[in-house]
Amino acid sequence: MYVKNGTIVTENEVFNGFVGIEGGVISIVGAGEPPDITPADIDAGKLLVTPGFIDIHCHGGAGVLFAEDPVKACRAHQKNGTTGILPTIGYNMSAEKFLNTVKMIAGLKEEAVLGINCEGPFINPKYGADTKLVRKFNMKDAEDIYIAGKGRIKIWMFSPEIEGADELKEFILSKAEIIPCAGHTECTEKQLDNIKLICHLFDAMGPKKRNIEAIHENGTAETVLSSDGLHAELIADSKGVHVSPELLKIAYRCLGDRCILISDAVSTSDNGPDINYNDCGELSGSLLSISRAVVNMKNHTGISWPEAVRLGSLNPARLLGIDKSTGSIEQGKTADIVIMNENAKIHSVMQKGRKI
Repeated sequence: MYVKNGTIVTENEVFNGFVGIEGGVISIVGAGEPPDITPADIDAGKLLVTPGFIDIHCHGGAGVLFAEDPVKACRAHQKNGTTGILPTIGYNMSAEKFLNTVKMIAGLKEEAVLGINCEGPFINPKYGADTKLVRKFNMKDAEDIYIAGKGRIKIWMFSPEIEGADELKEFILSKAEIIPCAGHTECTEKQLDNIKLICHLFDAMGPKKRNIEAIHENGTAETVLSSDGLHAELIADSKGVHVSPELLKIAYRCLGDRCILISDAVSTSDNGPDINYNDCGELSGSLLSISRAVVNMKNHTGISWPEAVRLGSLNPARLLGIDKSTGSIEQGKTADIVIMNENAKIHSVMQKGRKI
């Protein structure tokens, strides 16, 4: 079958053409008309045809958290173009609930679920919304979380400046499948040694006070921007509340394809506002999908469609080490495909060549 008459967005190009799919895999990508016709062909109507998006940091969708109804939350993001997702377990829950949620997600068989992101629970309580349940690090808790994850924890975020952080970092680094991530933090350059990923750059990040009022001093964000190897999550909402358009531009200019768009979603909103506030009035996650974040990032920064799409597909695939099989429209890769307009209105989503 073919997806034809589409505005195909590959890793580096945009052109009118088609994508052939056979056995759940992309068999051919070409400009113009496909070589033949099949009854299953999909006419994209000149809409954007992109790879399926990958969300490495997402708490929920469709009005529920992954901790409450992981299948419902997952399906909500799939229908919005996310074909790969790391359900994210937040620091703002009890130790028992955190552990049980890790265990539950580890047992999920959903095709789109690529693993687990642990956002905490060991973080600096100065940074973040609703941090009253944050607890101090101890190795027994960390070991219990790891065992509950059954090898499916892919990202583990912590604050490198907290007591016990060096021991936790050493533990995470001993697990080859886990990406060490720093966040909710005011950590220094030295404390970022061996860290690979930064949790939502510019958000929940310090320091909050300057030592000299008239001087802009380096903090964690500036250290990240000047780094040579760090990857950084970015939340690109439509109003530029989490991260201003100016800072989004700076991040992309400094880090390029080490930027990764995330939703940090606690639910989903297809057409309404895409930010979220908790009961205390604090900015708390979003209502984004990655498809909307990609459009927002392009609108805020003026980057090209291939650049914007990479931030939500190929870049996270590279981080997770799965880019040989997914993350771009390319022959031989899995046929995870999104057809949408330039405002992220979804026409259809395909997971391994099957319409969702």
